[in-house]
Amino acid sequence: MDTFSHIIIGLGLGALSQIDPAVSENITLSQAVILGTVIGSNAPDFDIIYRLKGKGSYFRNHRAISHSLPALPLWGIIVSGLIYPFFPDLSFLHLFLWTLLAVMVHVFFDLFNVHGTQILLPFSRKWVSFDSITLIDPYILFLHSLGFSLLPFFTAGKTFLFIYLFIFLYLSIRILSALLTKKHLQNHFLNAVRIKLIPRTAMFKWDILIETNEDFLFGIYLNDNLYIEHTLSKKIDFPAFVSDSRNDPTISDFIASTNYAYPFVRASKSGYFVFWKDLRFRTNKSFPTLAILFISFDFKNKNGYIGTITSLRHYKKVLRNLKNTPGSINEKRIKARVP
Repeated sequence: MDTFSHIIIGLGLGALSQIDPAVSENITLSQAVILGTVIGSNAPDFDIIYRLKGKGSYFRNHRAISHSLPALPLWGIIVSGLIYPFFPDLSFLHLFLWTLLAVMVHVFFDLFNVHGTQILLPFSRKWVSFDSITLIDPYILFLHSLGFSLLPFFTAGKTFLFIYLFIFLYLSIRILSALLTKKHLQNHFLNAVRIKLIPRTAMFKWDILIETNEDFLFGIYLNDNLYIEHTLSKKIDFPAFVSDSRNDPTISDFIASTNYAYPFVRASKSGYFVFWKDLRFRTNKSFPTLAILFISFDFKNKNGYIGTITSLRHYKKVLRNLKNTPGSINEKRIKARVP
């Protein structure tokens, strides 16, 4: 989920904490716990610090070790430990437990959108995603807003206990819908290698990615019907460039961030562009989240880009910069493999 959503959820959990008598009967502890739930609700996303090493490092590490099971209690201890000195003579245990709950809820919600997390690190680098809610879910935000609007009339703890019961009921409906949709598609596409659901805001409407041995199918699933909008062949031109591109740090970082990166190669007047596109994120027939590696015809320049293309103008600017920026490359290795 986005930062704003996590802040709202942190405030909601702070309100829920008032159901704990130790918190509701101590105004100072209550203030500390609310601070803990808001910060804890955002703590796993402090991995944004990886951006200091570049966008590639952030792509590789976002929602990785910071969202893993071993990191959850560590975030709870760190956040609670930073807050506790400012609120002496309080129950550290209550502060820690509510802060830990906020951290866990952050990772829990992140598991249900299309990005997912590497929650099993360091035991497995597998990306886990339940594909049930959108990155910014208006229903979850609406229920929190409803809860805040009721606080002048009802006690905070009981109000948000009901709010979160409704949220988990909503999540259950979306999870069930996702499971039934995927099962229905699997029964019809017996040759599918993978089927990926990309949640939409509408409750029972999904963007669909179906991978077969030959191609990718992209469409919309609604009311038990699948509408195919776009197909993409798996045929790869210049496979030598694709193979070598995996060793480039930019491409390597991008591939580590998704299970749905797929390569495309395009020859231009000055060299080759190797595109690795994240097929989960589609706008009509384009895939704006990608990594690009440019290799000049004389094999003297190699430049990379990673990020999200926001417009045609932005796309042309990125390609122009890749062609015109001096770089370096292992000339012998590439030449030996050029078809």
